[in-house]
Amino acid sequence: MWRCAVLVSRRRLYSTRSGFADLGIDTKLIQALETRFQVHTPSSMQEELIRQTTTATNNLLVRQHTGSGKTFALILSLLSLTIRDHHLLRGLGLDESSALSVQQANSVVVVPNRELAFQIESWVSRLMADAYPEIPRQKIIGRYVSGVPYEAQQRGVLKRHGVPAIVVGTPRCLLELAYPEDGTPLIGVRAPDLLVDIVEQSEQFKGEFKLGAAKPGVESYRGVRRLVLDEVDGMLRLPNRHATERQKLLRREKPKPGQIFVDRLLGTLGVTRISNSLRPPQAPARSSNAKGWQKASDLALARNSLAAETRKRPEVNIVNEHSLQIIAVSATANKDLRNWMVHRGWMTMRPLMIDNPGQNIDVPTATTHHCLVIENDRAIRNLRDKSESPQESSRTEADTLQKEEEGDRSDSEQQTMMEQMSEVAANVIRELEPRGSVIIFTRSDASTAQFGRVLESYGVVARDIMTKFDEQLGVMIDQSEGKEFLDIQAKYAPNKDKPLGVFLATEEAARGLDLPDASLVLILDIPKSVASYAHLSGRTGRFGQPGTVVTVVPVGRLGWFESKMRGIFAALNIRPTKAEFIQD
Repeated sequence: MWRCAVLVSRRRLYSTRSGFADLGIDTKLIQALETRFQVHTPSSMQEELIRQTTTATNNLLVRQHTGSGKTFALILSLLSLTIRDHHLLRGLGLDESSALSVQQANSVVVVPNRELAFQIESWVSRLMADAYPEIPRQKIIGRYVSGVPYEAQQRGVLKRHGVPAIVVGTPRCLLELAYPEDGTPLIGVRAPDLLVDIVEQSEQFKGEFKLGAAKPGVESYRGVRRLVLDEVDGMLRLPNRHATERQKLLRREKPKPGQIFVDRLLGTLGVTRISNSLRPPQAPARSSNAKGWQKASDLALARNSLAAETRKRPEVNIVNEHSLQIIAVSATANKDLRNWMVHRGWMTMRPLMIDNPGQNIDVPTATTHHCLVIENDRAIRNLRDKSESPQESSRTEADTLQKEEEGDRSDSEQQTMMEQMSEVAANVIRELEPRGSVIIFTRSDASTAQFGRVLESYGVVARDIMTKFDEQLGVMIDQSEGKEFLDIQAKYAPNKDKPLGVFLATEEAARGLDLPDASLVLILDIPKSVASYAHLSGRTGRFGQPGTVVTVVPVGRLGWFESKMRGIFAALNIRPTKAEFIQD
């Protein structure tokens, strides 16, 4: 059972609810919300999320469908808390520079891809430009992602301005900046004083912690006090329910950078030591027989050990606005993820859930879904019902085919598939005449630049989606001197003559990405999983607006791809609509 569920209404995201002021959001930020984003009131989910974040009484696990505005609400809360603390520190007699120095790395936001990092930076920059233009943006938020020329520019900003109050970045880059293999960390992190006191208590744990009040004065505002793991399941390598023992071993021995970074950060902050003090004694492992086999009862016990240990552990709430609150967010989070985080020592008690009612994975309800299949003779048709398809492969055959079909294609095969997909994508765009922007998602191993050139040969001008955020931020990088110039006001001036664009991205860029005007999503090739399709398709139909998703897949041998798409739609309770412009 989930610890808590908060029901979310299905109406338009920004409706006629009570305002942000009742939730403690800074007055000037509220005015900037109305000016920059035309946002006047929060949704019921956002209201609960902002309340839980600003009061900081529990760790949170947020599971809401894509397009619900959860990331935006979180960032707004963090920014408002940063401004509040800044005013309080100024009230204690600190000047602006000293107050911002105390607030370094108060909030750490870990995101799965650089597109989401740029988007968050864009939101904060726009709000601060209107609400507090006198405070240097680089002191409030910093975005840290891998890739040239970003890394050199980011290091230069860190050296000139220091660590900002809100640190946003991708796992690998944060790991390199905070825990370099050699040299001094450019992003230093420390535990809040109140959390240090709790760590000291944990060494003599006798069943409870006394969560005292923060020490008065400036020191209570230092340290990492808020950790946000956005799209948390995307930064981990958790085995699925039917994973083999080999797959489970691989995931344990080769964790993703996101898991490594959070492990090290929570070790630095002392949370790991507190969690270890709560861990019950381990039962001795049963030995295997001479052939190395375990009994079936032992294997069943192992499968349930994570949930069993989570239930046995004493739950201690160490969350306080002056200690540490951890917020994990994902549209596809589940109780296995929750149990894993508690077992791993990331949380000392099961988190409070802000949950999406109904199914585990949800997609926007205002979206129309199509699936087009490229036959071997390059004929295009709609996805067929199972009853209309020829006899499909057996489970064993399907497993073999999956490995073959999803494996790396040769250069010639990839080029042929790119040509076919591009031609279909161009025709779909012309037929649907989308009213807003178009996002085209390609395979992870495909080159967006190469795809763009092929699309252009079919009359569609598409560009990498990163250029969208570069334009929004107005960032110009002088690689020789590493200087950054911002002209946010000019970049955000309305321009009715500017045409809506077609943007290219790989599947990894889908998580958390928000282009409010996106009305069409094209998924070229088979999505990796049900959760992946939910994230990809969730880039349109956001905030209750209508949207269209068209997935284009090759038929595959024995119709395997077609069968997998039917399975994805069934898992998400989606009934795909036949595209009228396709003659079957």
